[in-house]
Amino acid sequence: MIAILVAVQQELSPILRRVASPQVVRLEHLDFYEGILAGQPVALLALGAGKECARVAAAITVRSYRPDLIISAGFGGGLRDDVANGDLVVGTEILDLTRDDGHRVEWNHVPVRFVASSFSAPGSWNLHQSKIVTAPETVLKAKDKRRIGRATGGAAVDMETSAVAAVATAAGAAFLAVRCITDSNRDDLPEQFNDFFVMGQLQRRRVLSACVRDVRVLTDLARLGYRAKRAGRNLADFLTAILPSLELPQRGA
Repeated sequence: MIAILVAVQQELSPILRRVASPQVVRLEHLDFYEGILAGQPVALLALGAGKECARVAAAITVRSYRPDLIISAGFGGGLRDDVANGDLVVGTEILDLTRDDGHRVEWNHVPVRFVASSFSAPGSWNLHQSKIVTAPETVLKAKDKRRIGRATGGAAVDMETSAVAAVATAAGAAFLAVRCITDSNRDDLPEQFNDFFVMGQLQRRRVLSACVRDVRVLTDLARLGYRAKRAGRNLADFLTAILPSLELPQRGA
């Protein structure tokens, strides 16, 4: 069994469209989708944004399914100049950002057992195999993404991977992290963006209120939405292409 964990529905929906006969299964307070993707049995979940949501939901996933492989997937910010919107980043190291005061950047390495495979990009996008950095909140400013990239050597930043990786390691499951870039290190996000989420869930009223107060927010979100739609297709196509080639060890092996 493979568990594919994303943060929000916008990341999940393109993958679900490629799943054969998905069934909704409610476990505790979470709605999982079970089905077959590229010939592999999968359980998929939108676990909510942020490390705490990711940790709790990943732990429920392990208790419920005992997966051989846990995939943390979704959107991310680009940290390097060569990482463009729509590019895919497969994690080779997972870094948990512990400090960023605008001058000093500190992080911890998260030990993981990466699934064995040789990756290639089956589509028309670029594929990077590099470090993925997990931050406590969305990194909004392009200059901050560049600074974190220089300090860590990472290619992508997100808000969930390190938490999911820690749960996978504790459970003895193999792990894979994949991010598709929606905002490069040349793109700023609206300064209100982190306020759009409460307990890891997008609050549409907050988004609407911000757009009413400042039409520039609406314009910025429209651009991000366009990039996210492309990223969702790339991510789903990539996962579908690589699943048959993954070497799935039995848990505890």
